[in-house]
Amino acid sequence: MKISTKVECGIIAIADIAMNSENGETVTVYSVAERRGLSGKYLEQVLTSLRQARLIKGIKGSRGGYILNKKPEKITLKEIIDALDPSVLGSDVAVVNDENTEFAQVLDDYIWLRLENKLKSYTESITLRQLVDFYNKKSVENVSEPMYYI
Repeated sequence: MKISTKVECGIIAIADIAMNSENGETVTVYSVAERRGLSGKYLEQVLTSLRQARLIKGIKGSRGGYILNKKPEKITLKEIIDALDPSVLGSDVAVVNDENTEFAQVLDDYIWLRLENKLKSYTESITLRQLVDFYNKKSVENVSEPMYYI
């Protein structure tokens, strides 16, 4: 499965905002870019899509930045992906051969539609809170104990 850079960057960005705005503090584009090793200019474009989908909101001023527009347990992975690239979970199936539409219809009905429904269902079942919690758990597991040499 190929996921665009915009989708991956957007998921990383909104997760970062969720982790760093829990106390109501705003998160700047540049702080996300620095923490996650992303381009600030590209990130601004990505965050615009998330803002237009009302998943995050921008706060202007000297303490400006971004915060989540609703609680992370109320934001699904599907909402995030749809905001960034609606074609990922959409039902666009390429027509390979106009003459063999009968078998193409069988493929659409039996494989592609079922696969699409599974992906939608799966992404609807994952919340931003679960994603952040999983990341935090993995981060803790990856911190190794210091080696002491005598």
